[in-house]
Amino acid sequence: MNEEKEKNGFGILKSLKKLIFEDDPNAVPPSTPAPQPVASQKQAPVTPAPAAVPPPLPTTPPPLPGQQPVSEAKQMKLKVLEMLEKLNEPGVDFFEVWNAAAEMGAVDGNNLKAAFTSLKYVDKSLDKQKLLQSGRHYAAELKNIIDRETTQKQQQKQAIEQEQVREKANLANEIQELERKLNELRQQLEIKQKNLREINSKYEPQLRDIDAKIALGNNAVAEVVSDIQQALQLIESNLI
Repeated sequence: MNEEKEKNGFGILKSLKKLIFEDDPNAVPPSTPAPQPVASQKQAPVTPAPAAVPPPLPTTPPPLPGQQPVSEAKQMKLKVLEMLEKLNEPGVDFFEVWNAAAEMGAVDGNNLKAAFTSLKYVDKSLDKQKLLQSGRHYAAELKNIIDRETTQKQQQKQAIEQEQVREKANLANEIQELERKLNELRQQLEIKQKNLREINSKYEPQLRDIDAKIALGNNAVAEVVSDIQQALQLIESNLI
């Protein structure tokens, strides 16, 4: 995302982020900058360098009395939308039309058509093919990001599992040795047996946390990609 896009004020996904909270009126939405008026023209900005690392989870304010905190699933979807902001390319394309339709209250055929018609005055190169190509590009890039992140998490999980196996094997060997010296080392044997009984509870929270994060990331990307695909279908059927 660059300064030119901020100046042109297409919402910077503000409206799409806001739609995440429509099914939960008590949730605390993330803070967003005040909208800027749409410029009459949009000059070609310098293409920013692609983000190598996905952005951190968005920061949300503490809930007010009577409000519920934002769920982990919504936090993850917000993170995916912020990844999408980083991927946004110069000019007006699917990104701006999608968000402009959300600004109208819902991403449906009528609003997509109205947003497309309006934004053609900002960027004369905007057409149906550009919307379809850029939307598919963003969906593919999001999938690539989550695939890389999932691979990293899986590698982290495998390293922990290998450490778990090594530690269990070491403990088992020590127990066998202690059993041969049971009469002399009964107290030490009992300690090691206790360690072995607790080894799963030591690692299970870490493994569950990794699985949960993988699931959240994939679910959030699948949801956003589904939203994109739905918008693309609406574009296919509603734009000439």
